[in-house]
Amino acid sequence: MAFSDHSRRLTQAVSIHLWDGLCQYNGTPGVVHQLEKDWEVMDDDQVAMRVTTICIMVKDVAKSRQGDQIITPGRTWTVQQVLEDDGHVRRLWVS
Repeated sequence: MAFSDHSRRLTQAVSIHLWDGLCQYNGTPGVVHQLEKDWEVMDDDQVAMRVTTICIMVKDVAKSRQGDQIITPGRTWTVQQVLEDDGHVRRLWVS
């Protein structure tokens, strides 16, 4: 097994334990996610507001857009906006 395979498996194992587990993203099962409530963002008038976000690994989901569905244990979320994407982790505003 190559080093990259070991690295990928380690990243997935650590993510599952440190994050909130697995979800289904637009029909794709097994996507690691982290749910965060009360994330602060600025609206168009630069007024701070609190929103719920879900972080996912970019390697698991190539693209995200408004209207995508995320199914977590106990709730289905709808993506409102992509807030951050550093090429590794993507933060999505959900409701």
